[in-house]
Amino acid sequence: MLQTDTTNQSVSNRFEKRGAFRVSNPVLSVEIDGIKFSTENWSLNGLLLNGVPDPCKLDTLVEGIVGPIGSAEMCRFGGRIVRLDQNTMTTAIELDEQSADVAALLPLWVLKYGAR
Repeated sequence: MLQTDTTNQSVSNRFEKRGAFRVSNPVLSVEIDGIKFSTENWSLNGLLLNGVPDPCKLDTLVEGIVGPIGSAEMCRFGGRIVRLDQNTMTTAIELDEQSADVAALLPLWVLKYGAR
C-alpha cells in the first residue's frame, strides 16, 4: 500500500492535464514491473491508472507496456508519476518524449477498439 501522509499529491508537469482531451474507451491495460492496471482515462500526453503501484512516489520515472485490453497490440512507454490520489486509488503518469510511438498508436486504438 502507498505510504503517504496526504490523500492527493501532485507535482508540476509539462502539460495541463486537467484541460487535456481525455478518452476512456478503449480501456487500456498498463503493465509496470509485472503488475497490471487498467486506465480510468488517458490522453496523448498521459495515463490515469486505476490503482497505485507499490511502492510509489511522486516524480518517479516508470517504464512499462500499454495496449487495449483484450488485444495483442502492445507498446512500450516511459513517463513519470505526476499525481497520486489515495481517495480514488488512481495514479497519473505523464508520458515522456520518447513515447512518441504510444502517442501515434492511441488515436488508432480509438478507431479500432473504441466502439467495442
